[in-house]
Amino acid sequence: MNRKASERDDEMMKSWLRLANDPRTAPDLLENAAYWESINKPNEYAIRLAISRHRSATSELLAKLSMINHLPLQISVAGHPNLSEETAGKLLRQHLRELRRALAGNPKIPIFVMNKLARDYKDVRVVLAKNPSLPRALMSRLSRQREKTVRAALAQNRNLPFSLLEQLSRDRHEDVRAVIAGREEAPLAGLREMAGDASAKVREAVFDRAVEDFPCDRELFKTLTQFKPSLLAQRAQEHLKSLDHQDGVMKMLESADGEEEP
Repeated sequence: MNRKASERDDEMMKSWLRLANDPRTAPDLLENAAYWESINKPNEYAIRLAISRHRSATSELLAKLSMINHLPLQISVAGHPNLSEETAGKLLRQHLRELRRALAGNPKIPIFVMNKLARDYKDVRVVLAKNPSLPRALMSRLSRQREKTVRAALAQNRNLPFSLLEQLSRDRHEDVRAVIAGREEAPLAGLREMAGDASAKVREAVFDRAVEDFPCDRELFKTLTQFKPSLLAQRAQEHLKSLDHQDGVMKMLESADGEEEP
């Protein structure tokens, strides 16, 4: 290839890459860009990688990209929200751990893929446990798995039903209970119970959440002061003192207001 032709190809490459990175690019232009790179730069993947992340990439185009023997490209396709059930199934059959993790984190994967991933490598199940589209039946199955990291990941799932949140708040491992204590959905009654947890890690999570959302709940902070000697018990005691001080100030102000009345 002569110099001018090479420069022309480089300019075309830049032009197609700009289009592939532009969120406004239409699906037909994305397909043209992918085709151009596959013909003119078959050993380069910058354009096709950009397309595999593009919000307008169609399921048909993603299916074509998934057949290219390039793992980073396939991983990107596996995580795309427009991934079709058929393509997800084909990627799953490749038995590549990296691909399975990418599939596990995609909220759009079909149930049959989720069911298979729920019996996969531990690191794949950890990713799957956080998937917000997990059905309750699968969440329940993962909540009973032996590995604490899977249960702790499930405890972070933003769509965790209250029944499982309550179950995991009594999990045998402190890491899982600590995650639950830090969730906004954990009710005050549950936090009061967890304030008496034998694990300092769980009690610290309870304290941090309570200070943020239930700072005036004396019952909870009194429970935390019982675990002496500890820095956390001291912090809880100081918090109670600050509440007493605030109450005293409020009473003084109310008394002063009463005296000013005619």
